[in-house]
Amino acid sequence: MNKLFLKDYIIAGGLMDLNNENIKLREIQIRDGLFIHTCNDYDKSLEVIKEASCNLKNQVKIISKIYFNYPDIKHRRFRSLFSQIKEQRERLGFVPSEWNLQICCYCPLNKLISKNAQKFFRKINFEFGINKIFLEIYPIYNFNIEKIQILNNFYEGEVIFGVSSYQNYLNRSFMDSDLQEFSKNRTNIIFIGILGKGIQNKNFPRTFNADFLNKNIVYFLNNININKFSRGITNFSSMQQYENFNEVFFNLQKNIKRYDLGKSLDLEYKKKIFYFKNFDQYGGIYSTKQYLLKPKLILHKIKNLIYKYKNFREIANNFFG
Repeated sequence: MNKLFLKDYIIAGGLMDLNNENIKLREIQIRDGLFIHTCNDYDKSLEVIKEASCNLKNQVKIISKIYFNYPDIKHRRFRSLFSQIKEQRERLGFVPSEWNLQICCYCPLNKLISKNAQKFFRKINFEFGINKIFLEIYPIYNFNIEKIQILNNFYEGEVIFGVSSYQNYLNRSFMDSDLQEFSKNRTNIIFIGILGKGIQNKNFPRTFNADFLNKNIVYFLNNININKFSRGITNFSSMQQYENFNEVFFNLQKNIKRYDLGKSLDLEYKKKIFYFKNFDQYGGIYSTKQYLLKPKLILHKIKNLIYKYKNFREIANNFFG
């Protein structure tokens, strides 16, 4: 395996408290060329970036998480995509040198190629230089490679669409066959939670130790080997943690052959891989089976739609803004 550099494959998240230690670490990550993952709701994450980039604005690369038609209409996330981007721009105080978007919650294909969407993508490209979009998808969305290809063909020369979702050693949104298809089509992909530590994971090892973290990193490295357009999001809470990860990331590349991940799953953890088949972490999409098991979901959905269009008609008619 050719030597891989952190700046090309790792996206740094976290650091939500505004303090000197976090500002210094974020500054180093910016200088190292890493993309930074942030969101309006990540406490003071944007303010940390702002302080860390005082003399580095031309080096700052950001992936911003925003929400399309957020299911909870009383939450501040329930608003147009443009207003969410605008808030981030105002809190940062500048436009990053590279700015990508991660759009969360289910957004159907017909909405993404609508007149409102076309206007939105042209607008954010003109005002903020944004031309790369990662759709956070889950199997229940049925948003396959064909739909990504349709989007990339439709917006050819204007916008590049990729995908993102939870994917690590024991918890996965994508099957191996999906990853192969993404690779064949040179699809940009972001793996969320590559170390398997987040609360969104359903499978955890009996012992969460360095060896388990190594297996997650090796699994990620294997996916990079399949698709060079892969990147992964993870958090570093301290300088020591960041430096340790950097060292392990390089060392594992040299020793990757000694890790037989399939054998480890069978003999060590005695677990099956958990696939997010009927799971939408935002609670907006449910399977037919889930509706049958919980009929109240149908009533809740209807009430939500009526309330939405009665009280938020302007937003509901155009979530792009």
